[in-house]
Amino acid sequence: MNIILIIQARMGSTRLPGKILKKIEDKTVLQHCIDRCSKSKYINKIIIATTTNNADDAIKNYCVNNNILYYRGSENNVLKRFYETASKYSPDIIIRLTSDCPLIDVNILDDMVQKFIEEDMRFLQPKYIFGDNQKKMGGFPDGCNPQIFTFDILKETYANVTSSFDKEHVCPYMVRNYTTLPYIIPQIDKYENIDLSKLHLSLDTPQDYTLISAIFKKLYKKNPFFTIYDVLNIINNKSISSDLLV
Repeated sequence: MNIILIIQARMGSTRLPGKILKKIEDKTVLQHCIDRCSKSKYINKIIIATTTNNADDAIKNYCVNNNILYYRGSENNVLKRFYETASKYSPDIIIRLTSDCPLIDVNILDDMVQKFIEEDMRFLQPKYIFGDNQKKMGGFPDGCNPQIFTFDILKETYANVTSSFDKEHVCPYMVRNYTTLPYIIPQIDKYENIDLSKLHLSLDTPQDYTLISAIFKKLYKKNPFFTIYDVLNIINNKSISSDLLV
């Protein structure tokens, strides 16, 4: 079974330009995503899906210099870029991740893949604290939220969607048509000091960069592949300044 991970990546960000090539500890944000996911028991290849914009030459150069697979396609029609990327590798199953998730937990990812295979699913994503509606999702597990689907479903999605929203966000069609039981991250009801409905752990703003850098400073040297539970523990125990969580 051919299982690939596609990481969406671009330099354009109005709130934090060039965020994915910013360094945290000794690596870029993008490299942290790649390295953490490379520990998966299931993934055969990791491919970066970036755009043909000149600004994203930096991502292409980074991939070339570090022997990372990549594909360049449309900036705005992300679904088209994603479909074209996947088509080059004849996958059975695809994992989608955005490059602003350097805290991704490979154990959660692998547990999701195992559930996906065992239950013969077509689409799977984690359950968000706010619920399952694509427009209302928020809170945890933001920053640890891969989506998994078959290539056949991606092909169907690409053939059928027409709205710019669906093309920009890749998976809303799948969410609407193929969500059965979402994946629930185990043991998240014990963190009494965290408002999980508001917890934001992806990299979007300078404040996010400060928070995620502080998390890495606490955990990375002890274990570069720390888990999402390690992150929740230090937040719950207030080892991270509450000012960073606002």
